[in-house]
Amino acid sequence: MTTADPHSQQLAEFPAPLRELVEAELQVGNTIVAVENGFPAAPCGASVKLAKAVGPERRRTTGEVVFYARNNTSYAGEFTTEQRHFFVLEPPLPPAPEPDMDAIRKALEPKPDALSSLSQREAGAGVEIGRALVEQPVRAEDASVPARALTVTETATSAKRLLHFNDHRPPHEIQFVLERNLMTLFAASMEYDRLILRAVANVVGARYDVELRFEAAMPHQNCYSLQVETSWADAAATHHDYYRKTAGSWFGFWTRDLMPAEPPAADAGAPERYQAICLASLNAEAHLGTVTTIQQTIVAAMKAGGRFSTSHKEGGTNISWNGEHFVRSDYGDYPDHRTFATEAEFLQALRLFYDWETSANAYPEKVSDLVAWKLILRLLRT
Repeated sequence: MTTADPHSQQLAEFPAPLRELVEAELQVGNTIVAVENGFPAAPCGASVKLAKAVGPERRRTTGEVVFYARNNTSYAGEFTTEQRHFFVLEPPLPPAPEPDMDAIRKALEPKPDALSSLSQREAGAGVEIGRALVEQPVRAEDASVPARALTVTETATSAKRLLHFNDHRPPHEIQFVLERNLMTLFAASMEYDRLILRAVANVVGARYDVELRFEAAMPHQNCYSLQVETSWADAAATHHDYYRKTAGSWFGFWTRDLMPAEPPAADAGAPERYQAICLASLNAEAHLGTVTTIQQTIVAAMKAGGRFSTSHKEGGTNISWNGEHFVRSDYGDYPDHRTFATEAEFLQALRLFYDWETSANAYPEKVSDLVAWKLILRLLRT
């Protein structure tokens, strides 16, 4: 990219059509004010704020880029793709004059965004914060969390969190939930008679290494540990505080439904039960070795009541079986309804609908069809 600036790493996460739009604007003198997370982007996406309006020759819907003319205090126009995870935003229009100009000026005072605030700090601020945390384990302060359940270690450019938890579910069911949240597949292996599952996820420019361990099989529940480690050493120094803060937010989101517990003793659990559960988990999807078998699993589940669903601030999409056909219903600001004449047409549309989401961790490459369909299967709600 020609955007050799602090935003280049974050822009690399955007869909190619939106990056090309930004590049075209930079070439004619426009500039980037900020790259932000949050409204109007989805939690897994981001927004580019431009300093000036997009040129008239590009200020329209074309190809995969959809343009909406807005007029609010945050931005005047938005460019996005069908998934609505990433946006390019124009600056807001000047406010209309009102009799009480003092009140107008006060109401329209700009609120600093996260990245702009970070960029205004002294260059060594993030490093000084990090120095105070280097090699220092931080225990959870929540009284409801057992003392040894959660350990956090942070440095100036990295963070590691280790959570011990108990769950009645077998390892593969927890794996599938994590794969849905992270949109990346885990690789399972047996190491020293312990089942370990590992994955790598790229989240808003930061790499997260995730390791799920099946620690012990107790009579009525299983003991697990989940370790998540991330580093932002390659990011611009002005963004270090941002990544340090969001690392905890992402970990909390991924583990929100897990029950923290004290780690088990080294000899805890029943070895025979442990090995039986491991074998079942390792073979849970042995029958899903081809794209066709995964597609037919999805089709059968949908005909039994399963569905796909997405939502955002302006509406969302439901994809389901109505008893005769597969249908897609969009609701909210841009309602639409589509009925698929054949199963093949539906599967093609479903693959396209989730194309960006399933390849987000492989950008700029695309994952294989087999990986994409496995991830789509994870998104199926039953």
